Amino acid sequence: MKKAVILIAVIFCLASAAYTQDFRSNKEKYTIPKADKALKMGETLNYRMEWLGVPMGNITLKIEGIKKINGRDCYHITARAVPNRFFAKLYDVEYIVHTYIDVQTFNTMRFEKTRRMKKDFNYVEIDFDWEKQEARYKTQGSAYTIELSKARSEILSDTPNTLKIMNGVQDLFSSFYCLRLMDLEEGKAYKLMVYYDQKHWQLDIKPEEPFLRDIRDKGSFVVFGVSINSKLNEYVLGRRDIHVYLTADTRRIPIEFKFHTGIGLIRGKIRNPL
Repeated sequence: MKKAVILIAVIFCLASAAYTQDFRSNKEKYTIPKADKALKMGETLNYRMEWLGVPMGNITLKIEGIKKINGRDCYHITARAVPNRFFAKLYDVEYIVHTYIDVQTFNTMRFEKTRRMKKDFNYVEIDFDWEKQEARYKTQGSAYTIELSKARSEILSDTPNTLKIMNGVQDLFSSFYCLRLMDLEEGKAYKLMVYYDQKHWQLDIKPEEPFLRDIRDKGSFVVFGVSINSKLNEYVLGRRDIHVYLTADTRRIPIEFKFHTGIGLIRGKIRNPL
């Protein structure tokens, strides 16, 4: 009888160990598929913006269609950021941004930004001449900028201005879509160059392990995080890191982005059905 009890105990232990091993080996390992190499016309993404957890406004990104810029077919993409009533009492600021991305080469061809601060406006336009590898930069208006970075002046003096542009450089907005078009692998390091404020800035990009995430009112989706580290982030926002979460499929839909700033954490969460 005693031998029988011992035998049953041994069998139970072995079975338990085998079950545990099977459970772990069956845990699904997600991967990041290759991205679509074309943008979807009409894609509109709406985000609810929060500052320290408090709703502050909305951002809408839209692929408007195809437009000719300097004889080239380009994706015309817009972004509009507007504050809600509460936040407008603190910072009454609104942004409208346009980028034009060459359909064939994915080079940025033109960048336009209008910033409204109360009743004042500032307009910036950058035309990218890829034959001469030059940027034609112009600005008008006097709307002041909200200073989020204490290191802005120091970084400004350390980073030289130039009208010459590097091969493959993106504007600030087009870089976001260029990232979505890149083939990325978990744990690998990537670099992307951005031309902003007449300077070149390097973005250090690192994709993270995909995982299954529940998104309220939308369901469960496999997503992966992307860490973006750059002096540009510190120059504009006051902190070096930005974190973006993309769907781990060919669409690469950004579902959330967050970044620390000189005035605290800002987070954007998608409102679209996925």
